[in-house]
Amino acid sequence: MTRSILCGLFGLLSVVTIGVLPVGCQSGGVGDPCTPEDEYSPDFTGFKVTEENIESRSFQCATRICLVNHFQGRVSCPFGQDAVDMGTRTSCSGPKDTSCPKLNAPACDPTGKDKNKPSCTQKCVEASTLAPDCSTDADCSGVAGTHCDKKRKLCVCTSGGSVPAGFFCDADSILKNYVCHAEANCQNRDSNEKDPQTGKLKHPEDLTKDCCVPGTDTPIVAQVCGQCDSKKGRNAEQAVYCSCRCGVADGEPDDPNFNFCSCPTGFTCTQIRRNVGLGDAQITGKYCIKDGTAFTGSPFDCGQVEGHFDSTCRGIAAPSTSDQTP
Repeated sequence: MTRSILCGLFGLLSVVTIGVLPVGCQSGGVGDPCTPEDEYSPDFTGFKVTEENIESRSFQCATRICLVNHFQGRVSCPFGQDAVDMGTRTSCSGPKDTSCPKLNAPACDPTGKDKNKPSCTQKCVEASTLAPDCSTDADCSGVAGTHCDKKRKLCVCTSGGSVPAGFFCDADSILKNYVCHAEANCQNRDSNEKDPQTGKLKHPEDLTKDCCVPGTDTPIVAQVCGQCDSKKGRNAEQAVYCSCRCGVADGEPDDPNFNFCSCPTGFTCTQIRRNVGLGDAQITGKYCIKDGTAFTGSPFDCGQVEGHFDSTCRGIAAPSTSDQTP
């Protein structure tokens, strides 16, 4: 847990130190697991399988590159989750709200003392904050019911104003939303691990657990798609890991000043991002990806999705997992 939190802090520091780190990378560490820094934001809904993401200053990777190669959902929440008030999850109005129902999970702990099981008691806990930085009221125009507090330089609630759906104005005039959550009722990146002999989930109880900020017990409000099928090479293990830049984009002239890496055994140097003239050209081009995991763009690339699935997700819903108990 501590390591995950530190990784998140390091990710924030990386924004500050972006100008002093070397651009090149070595192949050592290629394939090591990483959790993209976007997932440390409680408002992040998850990645889309139609897109790639290249985190070029990752302190989790010896290569400094955490590659998200056409992946769906969140690494830290393999099964995703449904929208609040649309399934098993319930919204609430603040810490004093005692209306949260008991957790409907057979493996929960009624005493709340077993740290290996979620508590059966749900509390109304803060999930995210909506308070963008501002200098003038114009900076707050994108957040309904707020104005700029010039002393705090934050968008705060306007008295009598309407607020975005699901948010409440707290005692400090900050917009926050809340959700019913049982302590320790969080998925993690290993929740969808399967028994190699039976092919069944080792932790089927995690199917209904919440998505949380990695390394914390802070739940995420937004709905999140379940990960794509491992058979298609698009689950977290096969599509999100430390990588390195091994060549320029197709059609681009060689760059003799860049320290390109050589891909280790089991990895192929493959174009991930074309150079379209936008952003940093030195992160476009080819990266080391696991053999057999190139994204073809086919609508069938995602395969079956275990966990939350709706019209916003790619793939097809997996059969009922009610028989997944090992």
